[in-house]
Amino acid sequence: MSRMKQDLPRAELVRARRTQQTHQRLTQTQKTVYRPETVFLPVTPRLVKQTRTPKGKAARPTTKKPRRQHYDIAFSMGRTDVRTPGIAIPQFSTRIFSTLLCAALIFSLYTIWTSSTFKVNGAEISGNQRLGEDEINAALQFIGQPIFMAIPTQITANILADYPDLSSAEVHIVLPNRIIVSVAERIPLIAWYQDGTMAWIDAQGVAFPPRGKSGNLISVVANGNPPPVQLDPQQAAGQTHPFLDPAMVQVIITLNSFIPGGAPMIYDMTYGLGWQDTRGWQVYFGQNTDDIPMKLKIYQAIVDTLTNKGIRPTLISVEYLNAPFFRETQ
Repeated sequence: MSRMKQDLPRAELVRARRTQQTHQRLTQTQKTVYRPETVFLPVTPRLVKQTRTPKGKAARPTTKKPRRQHYDIAFSMGRTDVRTPGIAIPQFSTRIFSTLLCAALIFSLYTIWTSSTFKVNGAEISGNQRLGEDEINAALQFIGQPIFMAIPTQITANILADYPDLSSAEVHIVLPNRIIVSVAERIPLIAWYQDGTMAWIDAQGVAFPPRGKSGNLISVVANGNPPPVQLDPQQAAGQTHPFLDPAMVQVIITLNSFIPGGAPMIYDMTYGLGWQDTRGWQVYFGQNTDDIPMKLKIYQAIVDTLTNKGIRPTLISVEYLNAPFFRETQ
């Protein structure tokens, strides 16, 4: 052997010595059993070593079947890169998103506001007889405007303010551009002549300008305004203020049936209601129609007495039953 070593080159001796040492180290290392199917990623592998009985010692007898030992180890995937296909999603900040949303809303509102689909061409009017559709449309003030500007309560107030001969008005808005107006006209009962002008008056005492045909009205010629009408502020809210007290309207209607020969009725601020007698004098019954039959009897008695005495009066007042009087021609 020593001769063999002398014949071999020095490098081969070193290599052989290393190989022998490696073989001895491997034989002394305990054998390890692994289960490649059990993999824990990415934690550190759990190693379970099998305990062997040292050489030269007898194994202890046991009745249990020896349990098979195994090891769990995690294998590294190395430096392999796995790439999956992806879609690039742009990232928007909250400020950019809100700006885009506001711009979209502004554009939508502008488009709707300027679109001809939502512009009012005219109102659909019903219930009018004397008042024309063109006059009501003029009070709307929304012709050619977007329907979104129309407010029913405001339109109703404008119509009633411009046309007092309407007792009520209802306005309904229907998209895209319809305005439906239903009105009710006042029924005139009295033609009131004062200061060279004439006004019609209905049962509620509201005065309004004549319009169209009215039929037979009670004519009243006045030399001044009637007493102002006192209304409850809550009841007067949103209503046209009457020119005559409704009670006075009923007085005129009642008194008209007692006027002889169709003489015109007159109103005096001091003496109240009466008429111009065809015999040349004026007779007044006051502001109310209480005891009209009795007042007529007293009036006729005064006329008979004055005629018998040859007195020609200019005025006879029976407003107060206990204090009638007359004025004689000077």
